[in-house]
Amino acid sequence: MFTPIHRALGLEPGNLTMNDINQVIAEKVEETADLDWKESVYDNRDPNWSEEAAKDIAAMANSGGGWIVFGIGDDRKNNAASSVNPIQWAAGNERKILNVAYSKIGPPVVGVEFFKIPCGENPNEGYVVLMHVPDSADAPHFARKGDDAFRAPRRNGSHTVFMTDRDIERGFRERFQRGVEQEKTLQGYFEQAAEALNPEEGVFLAIAAVPVTTKISAGSVDRGTAIQHTNPWAYSYFMTSFLGNYPKDPKVSTNGLFMWGGGDIVKGMRRWVLRNAAQATAKYCKHLHDDGTLTGGYCLKRVRGTQSTSEQYLAGEINRCTSIDVEKALIDFFSLLREHAQERRTSGGFHIRVGLVGNANSPIVLRTHDRFTWDFMSESEPEPIKRFQPVSTFIDPLAPIEDILPPLRTLALDIVNQGGIQNLQVIAGEES
Repeated sequence: MFTPIHRALGLEPGNLTMNDINQVIAEKVEETADLDWKESVYDNRDPNWSEEAAKDIAAMANSGGGWIVFGIGDDRKNNAASSVNPIQWAAGNERKILNVAYSKIGPPVVGVEFFKIPCGENPNEGYVVLMHVPDSADAPHFARKGDDAFRAPRRNGSHTVFMTDRDIERGFRERFQRGVEQEKTLQGYFEQAAEALNPEEGVFLAIAAVPVTTKISAGSVDRGTAIQHTNPWAYSYFMTSFLGNYPKDPKVSTNGLFMWGGGDIVKGMRRWVLRNAAQATAKYCKHLHDDGTLTGGYCLKRVRGTQSTSEQYLAGEINRCTSIDVEKALIDFFSLLREHAQERRTSGGFHIRVGLVGNANSPIVLRTHDRFTWDFMSESEPEPIKRFQPVSTFIDPLAPIEDILPPLRTLALDIVNQGGIQNLQVIAGEES
């Protein structure tokens, strides 16, 4: 963590302590465009508190991001820190402020984070709380004022002002340019994923997830961390067979359930490459990039080991695979993406693109099973995919896990629907 407080005090990156906060007061550190002191947290007894919070958050997001610090009063003259005023803080405070960031600002500001500094050993002594508002690719953001009015605030030094028509026009022009650049970056990573495996060996799923805010100066992913991801696992919440049987977040081993297990890792340029071993059941390749990007290729055909009856049926078929394996590949990737985003502290969400890659001389055919007999549905059911249309979406993998499941289901349906399949069978949800 590196904040304007670190900058003002000449500190190395790292967590702040109460000694640092006391030094802020002693040196009378002044507010800046990316630092705002708040003597107290927003009071929800004030009917206008959400409008004030929306204005503060949108202003920071429109100005390159910044930090709002609750529990430090200023001198009202030079906007210099003058006193520590410990506040009481609970998860409910975070939820209310995050709700404002989503519902009172358009477009929503995502990736807001909170860091608590205890003012003493006893929680009753209160906290100083730092709220980080990230730089936003979706700027300009508009904060709601009343029922039908919106304003676009921004920081001007230590003050918050409202953007002029010319400022807003320039903001939209810059947003459009950022969108063009993000699309180019996403497509580039997707094309890399689409070249990860050989389609002559079987249809494979190619997927790329690129963070809105990449970690440009981030160090390399630790080898010990990367190698752990060669062990097959998934979040139980994503899987229909586990939903309701376990709490929301626990990871479950997918060894024996999914084809892509084991393997090794090699160091690439600013990334770790996870790949199947030579004698693996099915081929895969995943790239954990230092900047937070994650790409993957999953062969949807078992090449070694014991094959099920359905796999034996498909073994000699060109461009045939099952919709169940598509779902399993997505569960594996999204579980890894959530973990990778946490490790890289990549907030703000990800743009995702996914597609099926097969032999160019034959249409891709997705097969599915009868939900009761587990036999293949008749050959007349599938819709041959002569040209697969890649599917794109936006997901914040650091959101509560129950908020990730709906867009994951939508993404999976957009894929299997192209093959004439209407329902999901592995990913948890109403239809499972």
